[in-house]
Amino acid sequence: MDNSNIEQTVEWRLVEDIEQLRQYTEQWHKLVETSQANLFCSPQWIMNWIEIYWQPDWQLKTIMGFEGEKVIAIAPLYLQKSNKLIPINTLFPLGQGEPEESEVLSEFQDIVLEKKNELIYREIANQIQAINFEQFSCHSVLPSSNWHSILLHFKHATVKQEGKRYLIPNNKNYLNTLSKNNRAKWKRCKSKLQRSNAIFFWVNEEDYEIYWQQLILFHQKRWQKKGKKGAFFHPDVIKFHTQFRKSNNTKISLLLIDDEVAAIHYYLYDNTTLYFYQCGWDEAKFAHLSPSYALHIWSILHNPIQNYDFMIGNTNDAYKKAFTGQNKLDDTYVVNAKRSRVKCFISKLINKLYIC
Repeated sequence: MDNSNIEQTVEWRLVEDIEQLRQYTEQWHKLVETSQANLFCSPQWIMNWIEIYWQPDWQLKTIMGFEGEKVIAIAPLYLQKSNKLIPINTLFPLGQGEPEESEVLSEFQDIVLEKKNELIYREIANQIQAINFEQFSCHSVLPSSNWHSILLHFKHATVKQEGKRYLIPNNKNYLNTLSKNNRAKWKRCKSKLQRSNAIFFWVNEEDYEIYWQQLILFHQKRWQKKGKKGAFFHPDVIKFHTQFRKSNNTKISLLLIDDEVAAIHYYLYDNTTLYFYQCGWDEAKFAHLSPSYALHIWSILHNPIQNYDFMIGNTNDAYKKAFTGQNKLDDTYVVNAKRSRVKCFISKLINKLYIC
């Protein structure tokens, strides 16, 4: 294949208007499907994020590649200016950079490409670096991602390990991948639950709202008891997921014990992967039966999709490691690229002094 022809046939456009971006959602969705990009790269996730979190002073800077009028590449990006004494323009992927207290954790985001080669990677890097920004920031980058290849063409990029992706690639012979202790724990749990009239099942979509509210109550009660805010503390997080559930990319698994809700798991999913997002369980009544542990094992064994993903955890996350067993785990990375290191350093220093 003549790579020079590929480069010549791609027309690059910078989209700076949200309504204009919205016009490409159908092609964007098709590109995600054909390239097998993950859910967090999709327009249903990102446009929902824009609807909930977008601020008037942010600037859309999305790069799109076209062959004729066909979208063959999309790098969903935007600029955010800090409110520091010396403001810094930071370039983020759309889906990242929202306030920490209301973040929804858009993990494994990537640039979506129909064609992958070094010429395309270099050209996208050039297009990104043509944007006027002081620093670039992106988290949860996978080594197999397009971002990882494109960032090799960035100047002054620093890559730091963030954690591990705790992925179970399929459920074939899953129990044999667990440690001896965890196989024994599941056997004990299953035996106790069978004696307690336990029922596991996937919730029908028409009943999601009922169990969604119960999940939030369980989750918040447990974490607030520990002196923490909990994942659903901020109303924007609830609003985001309430809206996102309309896209039909969510699932809920449930454990009932004597007809009472013992544990609820909330998942996101795409064509290949079920992403475990949050859980809630009745700690007061059923802690002795390890209901959330049991619901994880059942959900893995009855996963209707190829992969089961606990998403990112730290490098020694004992809880997630207990489920992933002998499966090989990918590292994940945080990437920062500072163009104006002196300005960024001075801005950070003055901000610290001002706070003190």
